[in-house]
Amino acid sequence: MENVKNPFLVTGYLSPEYFCDREKETERIISAMDNNRNITLLSLRRMGKTGLIKNVFYYLKKERPFRLLYVDIMATNNMAELVRELGNAVIREEKERSANFLNKLITFLSGIRAKVVFNDITGMPEIEVDYRMPQEAEKGLAALFDYLESQKVKYVVAIDEFQQIVNYAEKNVEALLRSSVQQLTNVNFIFSGSNKHLLMSMFSDYGRPFYQSSDFMFLDRLDQEVYADFILKQFVRFRRTIDKELVLEVLRNYDTYTFYTQFMFNRIFETGVNNITRDLVEHVKENIMLEREYVYYNYRNLLTDNQFNLLRALAKENGFEKYMSKDFLAKYKLGQASSVQRSIKALLDKEMIYEEKGCYKVYDVFFSKWLSV
Repeated sequence: MENVKNPFLVTGYLSPEYFCDREKETERIISAMDNNRNITLLSLRRMGKTGLIKNVFYYLKKERPFRLLYVDIMATNNMAELVRELGNAVIREEKERSANFLNKLITFLSGIRAKVVFNDITGMPEIEVDYRMPQEAEKGLAALFDYLESQKVKYVVAIDEFQQIVNYAEKNVEALLRSSVQQLTNVNFIFSGSNKHLLMSMFSDYGRPFYQSSDFMFLDRLDQEVYADFILKQFVRFRRTIDKELVLEVLRNYDTYTFYTQFMFNRIFETGVNNITRDLVEHVKENIMLEREYVYYNYRNLLTDNQFNLLRALAKENGFEKYMSKDFLAKYKLGQASSVQRSIKALLDKEMIYEEKGCYKVYDVFFSKWLSV
């Protein structure tokens, strides 16, 4: 057993022992990479996309001579920052795997017109780009892909929150990236993101550059029975006991939402109690609500009355499909349907709610539980 104090990870990835299921999804992504197909991975935020990618990387690293790059571009705003993040991913991988890292680094940096700086906190090398014109960033990106293509080993590049490129200051990023990607024979991509509608549009709308350029995979909730057995196994490994029905009750209560379920069991495990009871679970739940209460009250000040009242209504109903029905509007005193429509749009834009199979739900499951009290 690895030196792990708490088996319910809420950040990072350790090994398959601490990663639940996703066996078919892992096999499918690996097969796509083996057969030179790109894949687009879509799911809600915090449903386990990054964990799945790291699980795929675990097996690719173990079983194949691939080089693996993971980069989250949510915080990037333009092409230069994209080049910087991808370049840093290359440096991390080369440093770990390459015997002649320094020679390769010099060649790589000269190609993308960047220099190395050292992070003040971590002390790790990072690249710094200072492109004065958009064309320089384009040349830097082209040089980066040329570098990957020229290597003797295959690269798999996972770009998380890929839809962010739509918000870049430059207007031709989709077309530019697609033009570069389609030329590569030694590099395959996993494009992932949590904005389902935008990513679907990018890859399935005729006329957009990435139209039909990759496979699709939708990451749904884990099977409750499978997830419950995984959770029980973790407790048994550490000589703790919990009734399976209680585990299933927690799963149902948190909508089998990966992050919130993991967080709950992380906190339950943290108590050190060997025999977990329903009372203990309720105690942990109440503590989490109290810890976050200040943030949730602050939401009340940031939202309009209509928006906050709609959030509360959706939480109390645990999601609601026919939010325009007269009964729903009257029950929660939400006013006119047109006002609710505006609130729905505003809350979707703020990513405080999401739509799933025609049903609107509060994104933060803990917030939803707090609202429903």
